[in-house]
Amino acid sequence: MLKIYLARHGQDEDNAEGILNGHRDRSLTDLGIKQAQDIANKIKDADMKFDAIYSSPLKRTLQTANIIADTKGFKEVVPLEGLIERNFGIMTGKLVKDIESLCAPDILKTEIITYFLCPEGAETFPDLIKRG
Repeated sequence: MLKIYLARHGQDEDNAEGILNGHRDRSLTDLGIKQAQDIANKIKDADMKFDAIYSSPLKRTLQTANIIADTKGFKEVVPLEGLIERNFGIMTGKLVKDIESLCAPDILKTEIITYFLCPEGAETFPDLIKRG
């Protein structure tokens, strides 16, 4: 049976600054490196077995995947364009706290996060499904 495990990248520079990064190619922060090492150690301690490690080609994801690969003894990480973050269009580089004011009423708001639906140049959720 095919099993797929997903891990999110550690904190990157934009995350730390509250910025929507999308395709911006920023590196992990020191905290992000620690987070990646923590998840890599948990994967190792759980003795999880897998045959390959795939990643988005962005720095933050490759850094996270490489830390996991090193911990598991893998020689390489396979970057796949299809795994890249959603293109946020004109929202790229904007502050997360400004999503509602810049995108309302075309938002989905939860207690934790506010999703924007269709700012200029952004991939829509149906676009993501087609790309995936």
